[in-house]
Amino acid sequence: MAHPADAVERLLPSPRVVERRPGTLHLDSRARIRRTDESAAGERAAGFLAARLRERAALRIPVVGPGAPPGESPEVRLEIVPERPPPTASPPEGLPPEDLPLEGFELIAAPDGARIRAGDAAGLRYGAEAFAQLTAAGGAVPALLLRDRPALRRRAFLLDLSRGRVPKVAWLESLIALLARLRYNELLLYTEHTFAFPSHPEIGAGSGRLTGAEIRRLAAVAAEHSVDLVPCLQTFGHFRRILELDRYRPLAESEQLWSLSPEAPGAYPLLADLLGDYLPCFASPWAHLNCDEPVDLGKGKSAARAEAEGLGSLFADHVNRVAGMARALGKRPLIWADVLADHPEALDRLAPDLVLADWWYEADHDFDRVARFRAAGREFLTVAGTSSWSSLFPRLGTAAANIRGHAAAARRHGASGFILTDWGDGGHFNLFAGSLYPLALGAEAAWGDETRPEAETAAAFSEHFAGDPGGFAGRFASRLGRLHDAGFRHFNHSPLKTVFFETRPLRTRRVPAEPALRETLEALRALAAEAESEGLPAGAIGEDWRYALDASLLAAERGRALLRYRAHREGDGAGAEDLASDLRSLADRQTALGRRFRASWRRDNRPEGIETASNLHRRAAAALRRAANRVDRAEAPARRPPGAG
Repeated sequence: MAHPADAVERLLPSPRVVERRPGTLHLDSRARIRRTDESAAGERAAGFLAARLRERAALRIPVVGPGAPPGESPEVRLEIVPERPPPTASPPEGLPPEDLPLEGFELIAAPDGARIRAGDAAGLRYGAEAFAQLTAAGGAVPALLLRDRPALRRRAFLLDLSRGRVPKVAWLESLIALLARLRYNELLLYTEHTFAFPSHPEIGAGSGRLTGAEIRRLAAVAAEHSVDLVPCLQTFGHFRRILELDRYRPLAESEQLWSLSPEAPGAYPLLADLLGDYLPCFASPWAHLNCDEPVDLGKGKSAARAEAEGLGSLFADHVNRVAGMARALGKRPLIWADVLADHPEALDRLAPDLVLADWWYEADHDFDRVARFRAAGREFLTVAGTSSWSSLFPRLGTAAANIRGHAAAARRHGASGFILTDWGDGGHFNLFAGSLYPLALGAEAAWGDETRPEAETAAAFSEHFAGDPGGFAGRFASRLGRLHDAGFRHFNHSPLKTVFFETRPLRTRRVPAEPALRETLEALRALAAEAESEGLPAGAIGEDWRYALDASLLAAERGRALLRYRAHREGDGAGAEDLASDLRSLADRQTALGRRFRASWRRDNRPEGIETASNLHRRAAAALRRAANRVDRAEAPARRPPGAG
């Protein structure tokens, strides 16, 4: 465990103002946590702090109410103060109550006790978490005065529930608790079809969909953690899983079965039904209607109208109509802003209360493009990504730059908040544990410091969220997340993942390069050796990180073997002696990794939806076995002469 003198450097998120003071507060089992009022928020914060001190420092400290007599040992006092002090009151040492903003807090620790003061329940909980992080194993807390407040009002995390993986409710509850510790204050569960709509029961059947009762339970748990569970329902593009059902196929814009057509009779009655079933399950004042990537809009049923009015007008009219449905249900609408990048003329046609969330997930994005929303007087948020999708482990070089760029732009241009997204493109073969480190990077940037050296964030993440005070866990995640090179580029994908699932090595447009694969493999082997000696985190995190490491190792070895196979099939027999045996060995390892993947999925998620990802593993292993069989049969075709058809 780190010495108390190092505790401030290990806080996550890092604090805004710290004044170090002489001395140390020593807590033991005789200490007490005192609630200074009878509010439910104070009771929850006190219980949370007691649990965190048990977990962090093995201290069992009782919680007492405001009327309990003073004890002989130090106390930790928790106070929610009003926005304005009574006229006759003189505030104690520290900030006056009116200077404690919403979600902000003040923490004072001295040798004779500690006090955590906040203006609301969220701030009190954040202060309690900071105090727990400052507490060493023996109960030592450095004396200091710490003041903190968020840089951005809305700090949201979005989890994709529609690419296959629907987590168990208990797992989602644990996610809410984690988000609260990281000071996220909103959670969005991105939904296309994975909700049990009472008015349309066939939608999402067999998907592991959530029910209204489960959503209401999650919303209540989130509220207790000062997290707003925001409804998030797709209402335009990304509609395939509904449109592929016979009943709804006539509502598609085109044969692509991608976007709901604004010209299809029945489209808006359907949306009214879906929103009417879904939105009332949430206490949140917001509704995210998505409306992103309607890529076939104007190419089917709406083609004539698009020609006459323009795509921007068509898009804005649809959004305004759906936004009106959300307003009628008591929600303020929010949409993605990607279409406005190509059709800026639509901006002036959108209803003025519509909030815009501007996303793009690359490192070299023009983060300042949101300035146009501020100039237009629009409320907006910036949106970053964990870059975990289409990858075996998040592409951290991309994720870190994207997160920091969006968070800085949010502050620079006056955004109301920041959303970190985590998608599951291609069947959600990316396990969630990989996203934990980008989640910490997002928390740091959204709370207030996108300039903190990543090494410091990694050390803080290791200690407080991976259970590794030695710091290796953060270094491991940072390094594994930067080992994706296979010698070619693949936009929005990890090249190493592409090699891992390759089934047509002779026809692929993305041919790996031996030098890049060899260098990546050497780096992965060095990291694996360190993981063996240092140890990965216990439990699910360590299991899933080990899977990602082993899959990455296999991908690099697989790529090198497939290059040998290509050479063999093109008539170069050199090095083919043990090729068939090597290919079968790799196939066996890939099959075993598929079993580990399925076990991890079933541990945290509902069993439905796993087949897309499982089939990727099966087909990739089968491709290796087919290649081995061809080598055995010596089916190397003769080279075609130049100019052959």
